[in-house]
Amino acid sequence: MKFILVLILLFTFIHALDESKQLQAIHPLQESKDSHQILKAMQANIQNYLYETPLSSYAYFNQKSSNLTSQALITWIHGGIYLNTLAAEKEPFIRATFNNSQYAHLGDYRYDMFTLLSDLLLKMQEDSDFSGSKEKAILGTFVDAYFERLQNQKLKCPCIEDALGDVKNNDLLKKYTKIHKNSRYFDTRSKRLKEVPISEAKTIETKMKNYLKEFKLLPIKDIVENTYGDYLLLCEGKTKKVHDDVIFKLSVPTIPVSYQVNKKMKQNYLNKSLLGKNQAVSSFNQSKYAGTVHIKDKDYFVNKLNPSLSLRPQSEKTHVYKNYAAALGYMLASFHSNPALKACESFSSKVKKEVKTRRVKIEIISMVYTYNETLEERWESFSDKELLSLK
Repeated sequence: MKFILVLILLFTFIHALDESKQLQAIHPLQESKDSHQILKAMQANIQNYLYETPLSSYAYFNQKSSNLTSQALITWIHGGIYLNTLAAEKEPFIRATFNNSQYAHLGDYRYDMFTLLSDLLLKMQEDSDFSGSKEKAILGTFVDAYFERLQNQKLKCPCIEDALGDVKNNDLLKKYTKIHKNSRYFDTRSKRLKEVPISEAKTIETKMKNYLKEFKLLPIKDIVENTYGDYLLLCEGKTKKVHDDVIFKLSVPTIPVSYQVNKKMKQNYLNKSLLGKNQAVSSFNQSKYAGTVHIKDKDYFVNKLNPSLSLRPQSEKTHVYKNYAAALGYMLASFHSNPALKACESFSSKVKKEVKTRRVKIEIISMVYTYNETLEERWESFSDKELLSLK
């Protein structure tokens, strides 16, 4: 009996360790107590579980995609794009960007479609009461809009301006900062943020002053660390007004999930991705800030943090969700076909000439549904386990 209990306990630990290993792979500087809190959040919400288990997601995609008859074309992808990782830049006009830009790399365009559609399906299942046929029609609208945008680079989605209309730059500052005596600081009362030791902060500030001086921004005001082990830097902006402050994120570059799972892809594309990443991220986000900086014994990826996009359908009507899905499809296609990047231009050309869009649509949506069932089973099993304290 004791032996059985030990086995059950060991299985519980291994099961939790599997998820924690994934967190460690994508957030190597994350502390154990923060990992434990995120694991608990993953148990409470299936979407959190989806966001935080990209290795499992890609392993599934990699295995199933080998049986697909549609082509695996390579372009610059985000590598695991979800509704909550989309961000927005408001100057000179509202446009979608990425906040987790460090994950951009060369890979199979269908993987971004797969992860975003999986996220969209979960959202529909949680927020609405659509029949299976209506769900598939909405997912199909996403794919149709995606390929429409690839076929015509000048085509504009009629619903995209409405979808992006709620973006407010101040939302980001409200989320992370507070104002005290007419000066803005990071709000470390939040569980998301913690103070950085003075000596460590001074080292970071010295390095980042050199990095940021070419952008003609005023000095760094505050430095904190988030629960993922990333540094957040609050910069004064171009004036001393508290409302134009800028937040930068420093994160340790990690190997994209597709390269960790697919050795052939790692061998073929890793060097190209590393060489072109800063250019690609700057081009995706139209940001001049993207780059890397060496601090002590580590390299950090630098980019500006932008407000969350928080796209939401205006109602639960089917046509409203279709417009919402179309907006997502247009946005993803605009990233994949970025005319400023050679790999994206080549990808766009091949799609127009070679890809059978109906086949992609049928296969990807089918894969999304089978993964949805697998994901629910894995999440239910994981959420039933008692997490052991991580050391």
